Amino acid sequence: MRGADLINAALPDELLDDVIRRVGGAKRDLDACALVCRRWRRLERASRRSARLAASGDRADEVLRLVAERFTALAEVSVDERLTASAGAAGASGSGPASRSYHRSRMERGPYRAGMIRRRRRLPLASNLTLHISPFPLDQPVGDQGSEHSCLTDVGLGHLARGCTGLEKLSLVWCSAISSTGLVRIAEHCKKLTSLDLQACFIGDPGLTAIGVGCKLLRKLNLRFVEGTTDEGLIGLVKNCGQSLVSLAVANCQWLTDASLYAVGSHCPNLEILSVESDCVRSFGIISVAKGCRQLKTLKLQCIGAGDDALDAVGSFCPLLEILSLNNFEGFTDRSLTSIAKGCKNLTDLVLNECHLLTDRSLEFVARSCKKLARLKISGCQNMESVALEHIGRWCPGLLELSLIFCPRIQNSAFLEIGRGCSLLRTLFLVDCSRISDSALSHIAQGCKNLTELSIRRGYEVGDRALLSIAENCKSLRELTLQFCERVSDAGLSAIAENCPLQKLNLCGCHLITDSGLTAIARGCPDLVFLDISVLRIISDIALAEIADGCPKLKEIALSHCPDVTNVGLDHLVRGCLQLESCQMVYCRRITSSGVATIVSGCTRLKKLLVEEWKVSERTRRRAGPVLSFLCTGL
Repeated sequence: MRGADLINAALPDELLDDVIRRVGGAKRDLDACALVCRRWRRLERASRRSARLAASGDRADEVLRLVAERFTALAEVSVDERLTASAGAAGASGSGPASRSYHRSRMERGPYRAGMIRRRRRLPLASNLTLHISPFPLDQPVGDQGSEHSCLTDVGLGHLARGCTGLEKLSLVWCSAISSTGLVRIAEHCKKLTSLDLQACFIGDPGLTAIGVGCKLLRKLNLRFVEGTTDEGLIGLVKNCGQSLVSLAVANCQWLTDASLYAVGSHCPNLEILSVESDCVRSFGIISVAKGCRQLKTLKLQCIGAGDDALDAVGSFCPLLEILSLNNFEGFTDRSLTSIAKGCKNLTDLVLNECHLLTDRSLEFVARSCKKLARLKISGCQNMESVALEHIGRWCPGLLELSLIFCPRIQNSAFLEIGRGCSLLRTLFLVDCSRISDSALSHIAQGCKNLTELSIRRGYEVGDRALLSIAENCKSLRELTLQFCERVSDAGLSAIAENCPLQKLNLCGCHLITDSGLTAIARGCPDLVFLDISVLRIISDIALAEIADGCPKLKEIALSHCPDVTNVGLDHLVRGCLQLESCQMVYCRRITSSGVATIVSGCTRLKKLLVEEWKVSERTRRRAGPVLSFLCTGL
């Protein structure tokens, strides 16, 4: 462009770097900046702070070496072996008409122009200061050992450590070839490391110990499905950097025992977040943590071997506790929650999942003592009855979110108190609560007028009367799920459309809904971005035409098991919903390969399409391979 050189000559690097940072988050804008000239590309590389890389595919170590050399300012790196090289390559290079026209124009421009394009294509694409790269064959020499690898190894991790010494956050997910040697290199060179996430990696004790010795600023550690190590590794880490550790999560690590938790309690006085999932942990380990980590604010436990003594200690020594999640406990009784209620007055979030021995009495103590309770989730606690929720309604006026999952003993009367006392309630989830009907939701609607999200799944007793009350009282409702609520019909849905500006709607399995109900939604909810109308067997192309006309912002739609929807309806959909990114349409018997091709060609922003494989033509497969997902009909 004429005058570009004058601008480059006048602006110093510092000012130009600030300009690039202010461009915004759009990927295409940053791509344009990186392609202006070599100087702009150099500055854009220098400002890149994070990268997400694949660890699978040929020569992954070489890719990581090049990334570390070119983007030395990286502070956050995530490496995931689950990201396939083929998907990344397809996403980068494209397929179909666009890529074919590119290759044609390249051949027409002659050898010199083709060489320029080849050099440009080797450049990584810019994003919002974030890099997404999958390993691919490079026109570069092979790695240090002269061999190609099928996944990332310690050699690649060594390149990263030496090239990005300012690394602060590192995540390694399913990196099966990484061992202690790679972590030792990180510990030697990346002294500023504050966060380490290891998932499904085979790491030995020396690696964890080295991190503790070399990374004194480590604040967050996440170990999930980590094998090859023992208690000795975690003990060695916390002994050396336990003073700085603020967050620790250990899940599905069979080697974890009370010895590790005893070390955590002894060396991590500033720990605020602890998550433990282990069958080998007993009450002694949790008691040790409670006594030593008195700054604890978040505690998530799934330890079958622990009992009431463990939570007694938490209630006695952790008065700052705000978030408590108890999952799959067989030894906890009402005594445990009573101790928590007495000692943890600041509790705001409580999750009780599959705690079969808990009864209404324990929630009564929590409700009376923890007046700041804002979020409550009860799942599979079959001894909980209506009285438990009545106490919550009377004593917890600040409740914002309530989730009840498979609580068959809770009846409508419980929601009378919730409606009276919890006027600030914004989110309500009801799943498999078989004794809840229209009366319960009417109580909620009349008392909780700030409700923004309502999700009811398999509410077989919920019908139009509940929706009419919600439409009349809850004008701020934005998200509504009525999955398999078989008594809901067009009348209730029309009332919702007239009064509630919905953005997300799930009507899966509501058999009484027809084209009329969806027409009302399309005309009354122009801001709709998500719609699930699966298993609605009496809707037709008319509904899709109305949705296309009335919901231009729609991004996700699911219309599986809709036997009367045809290719004509899909044609209407792609003409009106230009923002569509995800579409699911399996078991739609009147949709053919032509309809699939219509979605692929008409939705330029499509990221995911779920359909039967036999409906995809070879041309469509070549054009949109990366976005296609097939139903596993052969299982």
